[in-house]
Amino acid sequence: MKKLIPWVALVALTAGLLAGSVSAAGANTRTAASRAFPTRAAIAKTVAFSSKYTGKASLLIDNGKVTISSITGSGNNSLFGSSKVAGSGAASASAECDPFGGKGSIIGGSNKISFTVTESSAQQGCANGESGPVTVTFHGVAVATGGSGKASGASGSLKFSGTLKLGGTSGSQDGSFKVTLSGHLAVKG
Repeated sequence: MKKLIPWVALVALTAGLLAGSVSAAGANTRTAASRAFPTRAAIAKTVAFSSKYTGKASLLIDNGKVTISSITGSGNNSLFGSSKVAGSGAASASAECDPFGGKGSIIGGSNKISFTVTESSAQQGCANGESGPVTVTFHGVAVATGGSGKASGASGSLKFSGTLKLGGTSGSQDGSFKVTLSGHLAVKG
């Protein structure tokens, strides 16, 4: 029995949140005094993060392969408020619940969080049918790969979950999604 359609996030829906780093070359060029006494901007602080987004996902479902060409949505988050989420990804649709992965970002003004969702059984989308209109429920963990503005140097992970409504289970599909993300991020204050 073949049920389709894993989903990314986050969205961007979705994908892995927040791992910022300083390059070794950059670290070696600092003076001994600056290494001993880091500036306030270089010190990371941990912040609670929560958000909700709604939007549209475009997919191509072809012979058990799902390409998530775009995810676009809008909403709010607790770190920098009104923002947009965007992403893309891929999955293999071979069972009722399938793993997926991809990359994405959350952007609001000069603030940005980049994230990745690594394809694994921890990131799954589960369709409620094999044909016709379907609802895909999805969940996973997005790992931060950096950020700017209020999310500068963002690192950490966010759990996400949501739904995607599609008109079918094959060919080009556009559907609406809802997703929530929550967790803790380390950002440079």
